[in-house]
Amino acid sequence: MEKMKVDRQYISKLQNESQEIRDILVEITSKNGGHLAPNLGVVELTQAIMEVFNLPQDKLLFDVGHQSYVYKLLTGRKERFKTLRTKGGIGPFSDPKESEYDFFIAGHAGSALSAGAGIAKANPNQKVIVVIGDASIANGHSLEALNNIGENLKNLIVILNDNEMSIGKNVGSLSNFFGKLMISNAYMNIRKDVRSVMSKGKVGNQVKSVLERIEHSVKQFFLPSSISEVLGYQFLGVIDGHNLEELIKNLIRAKEMEGPVFIHVKTEKGKGFQLAEENKEKFHGISPFNPETGEVKSGGETYSNIFGSKLVELAEKDQNIYAISAAMVKGTGLGEFQNRFEERCIDVGIAEGHGVTFSAGLAISGKKPYVAIYSTFFQRAIDQLIHDVGLQNLPVRFIVDRAGIVGEDGKTHQGIHDINMFLTMPNYKVLAPTTGKELKSILEFSKNFEESPLAIRFPRGNAFELEGMADFEFEIGKWQEVKRGEKNLYLTTGAMLEQILSIEKELLERGLGGTIVSCSSIRPLDENFILDEFSKYENIFTFEDGYERGGFGDEILRFLNEKKIKININKIALNSVAIPHGSRNILLEDYGLRGKKLIERIEGSINGEK
Repeated sequence: MEKMKVDRQYISKLQNESQEIRDILVEITSKNGGHLAPNLGVVELTQAIMEVFNLPQDKLLFDVGHQSYVYKLLTGRKERFKTLRTKGGIGPFSDPKESEYDFFIAGHAGSALSAGAGIAKANPNQKVIVVIGDASIANGHSLEALNNIGENLKNLIVILNDNEMSIGKNVGSLSNFFGKLMISNAYMNIRKDVRSVMSKGKVGNQVKSVLERIEHSVKQFFLPSSISEVLGYQFLGVIDGHNLEELIKNLIRAKEMEGPVFIHVKTEKGKGFQLAEENKEKFHGISPFNPETGEVKSGGETYSNIFGSKLVELAEKDQNIYAISAAMVKGTGLGEFQNRFEERCIDVGIAEGHGVTFSAGLAISGKKPYVAIYSTFFQRAIDQLIHDVGLQNLPVRFIVDRAGIVGEDGKTHQGIHDINMFLTMPNYKVLAPTTGKELKSILEFSKNFEESPLAIRFPRGNAFELEGMADFEFEIGKWQEVKRGEKNLYLTTGAMLEQILSIEKELLERGLGGTIVSCSSIRPLDENFILDEFSKYENIFTFEDGYERGGFGDEILRFLNEKKIKININKIALNSVAIPHGSRNILLEDYGLRGKKLIERIEGSINGEK
């Protein structure tokens, strides 16, 4: 490829391929859902990388892997691409188990530079290329890697894919750092003060000149070119990310240079599909849609929307309520809150650890922060959750969205660790509403709860409601009987109440009926219920849509052990930590948490089967 001929005919052929790729992306994501806009933006960049480098001998990593659809199409997966995000089909992110071209798993932001540095160190005779977004590169993990890499890795090439977007509009990323700096209050105050003496003649003109020189110097220092060169990188850019000829020529140059090399590429998210160009955030990650209109099939009210609406209601009456998100304001239901209370809605970007500690600062100052983050991404802030919030017992309300099996986004995004994670941390109360109404009740309770941090978890999708049945109000440390029966006691938390009620009729037909209980309070447990009611039943079951070890069932066993009570508990939960991609309902059934498979697990436990 060193002597590759870049002529018009060659470029024209690639441009035709670009359009074909975009057509496939729109066709398949309109049917299966997925990350459309990010991939439309990296078509030419991915083509150019494939043309210049010797993959998979050279290694290509994406940060994040949701922008790897084009790469999948160009690396032998085109025929299977119609199975994208379906059970047993092409995965939503980079995965070494799927292809030799995927060298490292890439579901969460911030890993590619560190992994790429290690791979480059271990393989000095191969080129290692990292494509990283302008939101991901501002992640603390990425900045640590950039600093550590320095001048040490001659075979590493870092490509900044600058589209000024993460999921929503970027905040604080390097690509727009200068813009934020130059309109900051501190800078504008200095500028205003200096301008105020401009009318005083010669002195004013001299100061003005000095200010303009300082302004230019500051700007140059904080541009990606200056930052990269200070850190020891060779710099190329800014390059038009949709100009194949320019991309290929510069990648050839980078390949021949002694690295590390930092390439700044400017792309447009949603490029080539007008609907995505006009609404980049909507088409970042989208459910199946009409490719002519962009309309997505509407469903019922989601738990996220219930949370967002209720928080607006609470914030209207309480000026101390703040909402914090990590680059997912709209995804977590906070869009209306942001519109109504912009000063009290803080998007920290892809910086979950910072967001948690920021909320601790608010809480210790008497504010009431609600931190809304997807379950899988709370894993990125474990130290801050323990050290900055838990040990100080600060009343931060953590909204754990997308808890449990999320479905098509696969093993890197399943929210199956939050229950055991929060239960092992000091002072946390852990709540899992079983209905939409109960979520509202818990949020109402939470506004004045100052005793400890709260973790409130709920699943992806439409809220479940107990139609035609008596509603009940939430009380911390108290469980609620939904149905009364004998012999068998079914203790459900979160999404599992819906699953048990959906099979209740068949359980009764098989002689497996019993008492069904809504256990939204995981910590504290309803100790009185345990002490008063457990002895009345032959079989006791716990149901949770998280990982079994250290979960709700184990919390009950811990309490029984402390009280020296010998009662067998049948734990129905997830026994695997690697849940693949596919429809949420299909995966729930596959893993024994829904329908026929759930009935079989219950029956098998009663009959002494595993």
